[in-house]
Amino acid sequence: MKPFTFFISYRRQDTAPIALLLKSEIEKRLQFVRVSVDVEEMEPGDHFPVRLQGLIDGAHATIALIGKNWMPRKDSLGQQFPDEDWVVKELEYSAAAELSLPDTDRFELDSRVILPIFADCERSFDQFKLPLSLDFLTKLHSDSIDYAGWPSAIGPLLDRIAVKLALKKRPDADEYPKPDLAKARTQPLPDTQLAQVLNYDDFEGWYVDNYGNAEVRYLVKTFKFRNFNQAADFMNAVANHCRVLDHHPEWRNVFNHVTVSLTTWDAQRRVTIYDLNLALFMNKAAKAAAKD
Repeated sequence: MKPFTFFISYRRQDTAPIALLLKSEIEKRLQFVRVSVDVEEMEPGDHFPVRLQGLIDGAHATIALIGKNWMPRKDSLGQQFPDEDWVVKELEYSAAAELSLPDTDRFELDSRVILPIFADCERSFDQFKLPLSLDFLTKLHSDSIDYAGWPSAIGPLLDRIAVKLALKKRPDADEYPKPDLAKARTQPLPDTQLAQVLNYDDFEGWYVDNYGNAEVRYLVKTFKFRNFNQAADFMNAVANHCRVLDHHPEWRNVFNHVTVSLTTWDAQRRVTIYDLNLALFMNKAAKAAAKD
């Protein structure tokens, strides 16, 4: 089964950074999707027109990303289309080429969807000199986003795209139980004290990360074992201990390694004595599992 695939058509001198941001957000927020952006898809030696056609042929939807310099502007004197305008060709081909995918991969579409999105410019085609071959874009519903309002606007924009294309969103956030009042009153360790504690041999391998949020702190460590069985024994021992401690890790297991993040979310996601105690137990549990 093929994931729902977007092709982003854009002009590099116009909206390249926004195209890459949009790709990242779509793949992060929507389920079972893929986004093609030419700068990431081209390999040395690829024949540009053939490779572009292949990317569009494999796409269920083409996003036409429109910035201030997307096409020649009506208020500019003498600005004309080049002999071979690849943005024009991409959109012409997106509209003309059949959606030649097996029925099981079509997501119930009869033809390729084209989504005009204005980026950092007025939401109107009237500002541009459009070739007749792209006049069909003016009949389509368009959307818009600007770079300054990106953090608050990208979510609603992708919500609208998901609804239009019947795609599912990934869960917005993890769910947590009701905060424990005792933990909520626990004082987090100041950064300087936390750095000192992690210098002790008992906390070997642990380090502090904030995952891009300046207000939070995590204790993080990756445990590596000889095989999956040892990793599973480690996780089982830790899980049993957490039932008694009533404090739980955020962790991820891939084959023979387990990456752990510890924070006391009841105390606004800062590191407390609960996390230090669990980190100590994990180090001991990892040594015990590695002996088997």
